[in-house]
Amino acid sequence: MDIMNYILQNAQVFILLFVRMLGIFILAPFFGTRHVPTAFKIGLGFFASLLVFDVMPSVSVNIDNIISYFLTVISEFLIGLVIGLASMIAFSAVYLAGQLIDYQIGFGLVNILDVHSESQVPLMGNFIYIMTILIFMLMNGHYVLFTFLAKSIEIIPIGKAYFDFSGISQVLTKMVADMFAIGFRISVPIILTTVLTDLVLGIISRTIPQLNVFMVGMPAKVFVGIFTLLIMLPMYITVVDVIFNGMNADIFRLMKLMMPR
Repeated sequence: MDIMNYILQNAQVFILLFVRMLGIFILAPFFGTRHVPTAFKIGLGFFASLLVFDVMPSVSVNIDNIISYFLTVISEFLIGLVIGLASMIAFSAVYLAGQLIDYQIGFGLVNILDVHSESQVPLMGNFIYIMTILIFMLMNGHYVLFTFLAKSIEIIPIGKAYFDFSGISQVLTKMVADMFAIGFRISVPIILTTVLTDLVLGIISRTIPQLNVFMVGMPAKVFVGIFTLLIMLPMYITVVDVIFNGMNADIFRLMKLMMPR
C-alpha cells in the first residue's frame, strides 16, 4: 500500500511538472512556433520533465480532491505560460524594428506569410528574426532556457505557486515598454540614413528640377537601407546579447513573483 502511495505521489508531481514544461514550450522562442510539430513539443516537454524530475528534490503534493488537483494543474500551466510569454515579448522587438525599417525604406506594403505564426510579417522583420534565432542558438540560448526550467523548480516548488498578479503585470508591462525601446534603437541607424537620403533627394529636386526624383528616390532608399543594415550586422550581436540578458533578468524577476509566501 505504501508503494502504491509512493507511485501515485510521484505520478502527480510528474504530471504537474510536465504541464509546466508544456506551458513554457508553447510560447518559447523557436520551440513555440507553429513550424515545430505539436508532437515534438509534447515529446520535448516530456523528456525535459524526465530530466528535471530525476534531479529535483523530493516534493510532496497534498491534494485531497480532483478539483484541487485540477486547479493546481492550471496554476502550473500558467507558470509555464508566463515564462514563455516573457521570452516571446523579448523577441518581438526584432519584428517591431523590422516594421519600422520597412516603412522607411519603402517596404511598408511588402509583407510575407510567416509559416511559423501563419500571419503577415514585415520583410526585414522576418529577416532580422531569423538571424536573431540563429544567434540565439549559436550563443547557447536554448541551454539557458533549459537552465531556467530547472531553476524554476527550485524557485517555485511544484504545487506551491503564489501569483502576485499586480507585480507580474508590472513586469510584463515594463517588458513591453522595453520591447518598443529596443525595437526603435535597432532601427534608428537605418531611419537616420533614410531621412538623410530624403533630405539629399529633396535638395537635388530643387536644384535639378528636370531630374525625376521619384524614379531615383525609391531604389536609392532601398540601397541605402540595405547597405546600412549590412554595416550594422557585426554590431547586431551586441544588441542580441542585450536582449537575451534583459529577457533572463525579467524571467528571473517573474519567477520570484510566483514564489510561495
